[in-house]
Amino acid sequence: MKFKLLIIGIFLLFVAPVISAAESDYVFKLGEDALLIASCDVNGVPCDPALALCNMTLRYPNGTYLVDFQPMTVRANGDVNYTINSNNLVEVGKEYPGKINCIQSGENKTATFVMMITPTGDNQSVPTLFLILGIASIITLVFGMWLQNEYIGFISGALFIITGIYSMIYGIGNLADLYTRTISFSCMGLGFIFEIAAGYKVVEGLIGDRAF
Repeated sequence: MKFKLLIIGIFLLFVAPVISAAESDYVFKLGEDALLIASCDVNGVPCDPALALCNMTLRYPNGTYLVDFQPMTVRANGDVNYTINSNNLVEVGKEYPGKINCIQSGENKTATFVMMITPTGDNQSVPTLFLILGIASIITLVFGMWLQNEYIGFISGALFIITGIYSMIYGIGNLADLYTRTISFSCMGLGFIFEIAAGYKVVEGLIGDRAF
């Protein structure tokens, strides 16, 4: 029973990020300026730099204004862009709701979007390498317990530690930084526990062999 609860708990540790994470229209990396580029057309006609007037509004996750109806640059290809300083983008894993309004030849168009800041600038809920390391850690743990093989348990512990170090350095997709560190420390803590337990079994076995 305890074994089943342990496996379920570890499984939830890796599945929870997939459930909790959300996709956004724009994702930028923490610590870097955000160059937001959007396609622009009014009633199917691409925005003309000489005719179109576009403004952007962007709010912090708490609802206050980050950008209050500021003019955007209209490009020759019809796109519009606006650069946001990285010093204003420090809330990780939370949604910044925005709106773009363009007027051209008396016609008006408004589009909404959601922007997010992540540790890696990745919109994936869970990076592939993190998922592979996590699954490999769990599989080796299951086999190690099933076969009662401390050497496989030792490998499992090492994989958990590597998974924790990876998530601490590179983050986990669009998850908040505090949550990322929590998962990192949990993985490394589990890894060290399994390493110590497996090492104890190995030493115990060696002492037992010498006794005979």
